[in-house]
Amino acid sequence: MPIAAIISLCITAGLLILSFIFKVAGKIRLTIPILCFLLFSTVLNKWAGEHETLAFIILFSLLGLTMLSWIVSLIKAIRRKRDEKYLEDDAAWQIRRAREMGVPLDKIQFNEHGDLLDPRTGEPVVYGEGVQFKDI
Repeated sequence: MPIAAIISLCITAGLLILSFIFKVAGKIRLTIPILCFLLFSTVLNKWAGEHETLAFIILFSLLGLTMLSWIVSLIKAIRRKRDEKYLEDDAAWQIRRAREMGVPLDKIQFNEHGDLLDPRTGEPVVYGEGVQFKDI
């Protein structure tokens, strides 16, 4: 009976480790390269041995595509941060201009275009790109 328990424990631990590996691989987009590597080292071992160059080309191509997706994601994240910073700076500038113009800022609202709205009229306080100002 203790041998069955040890085997069961080993299988459970192995599946837990495999589950953890695939969870991490999914987060860093390496699931397909890891599956390919596992297939080449187990089920397709004979084929991979006969076609070693092709197997390496497939694995390195999958890893290259993964790295390319990381680079694209990094570029998108940098652009998103830059756009958020631009919007924050623009909103701060509009609030500063509205304060200078004497607009009450007790209920600040922005429209879908990012324009600060005058709470008294509902109209944008600053028009255009900071060149023209509304007369109050």
